[in-house]
Amino acid sequence: MRHLFAAALLVAASPIAHAQSELPEPLRLAIAANDKLPGFTFDIERTSTDTGEDGETRTGYARVDMSAPEFKQITPAHLVDPDQPGSAFSALAGIEGALEDGIWCSSLISTPPEADDVEVIAEDADTITYQFKPGIAEDADGPEKKILKKSLATLVVSRENPAILSFEQHLTKTVTVYVVAKIRSVDLSATCARGPDGNTYIQETSSAFEASGFGDGGGNRSNMKVTAIYDAETGTQLAAN
Repeated sequence: MRHLFAAALLVAASPIAHAQSELPEPLRLAIAANDKLPGFTFDIERTSTDTGEDGETRTGYARVDMSAPEFKQITPAHLVDPDQPGSAFSALAGIEGALEDGIWCSSLISTPPEADDVEVIAEDADTITYQFKPGIAEDADGPEKKILKKSLATLVVSRENPAILSFEQHLTKTVTVYVVAKIRSVDLSATCARGPDGNTYIQETSSAFEASGFGDGGGNRSNMKVTAIYDAETGTQLAAN
């Protein structure tokens, strides 16, 4: 989890510390939205490509039930590709990592940003777009702290029934970690859709990073999306993307 590159990819889910009460109400309510809702299962597809000379692409599929007991929430579904030996386990691990904090969009920010860092950069009749500098979790390791200090996040929130509609976070400057390694870019994004109960879930998320060290360079690009939603009890399909 705290591996150098894993930290770069998971910064979107890092805790951002301050009191919720100081935030504008639509943002505060969107971040506080219920993320423990039972009753739905999701079909997930994830593709991950290593960049560089020996780049490999892995595709995996899984069914996710966030109401199930811990460690039983994610089950593989037709993951094995005969042309990609071993990719099934790697792809499933990627899905588990991406959904560690849940599938609901409120989980994209586990605690609010510093109120003084929040700026409204756009708004219309339906949405407000906020931009802010991420805070740093108390348990963040060195590389993660350096990445977060040089990152900028953007969040689009609905005015009616406040919820997160999209999220982006980017590294603004190259970061040197572990003396010889450099993180040159980190780009994270997520688009959200309203589920059958009105709460927003992570419909699609993408991440990309580029790094270099010991004279070599490489990185990873991944995309994960929800392809269908089902009633957990009856198995009835409620939506398809």
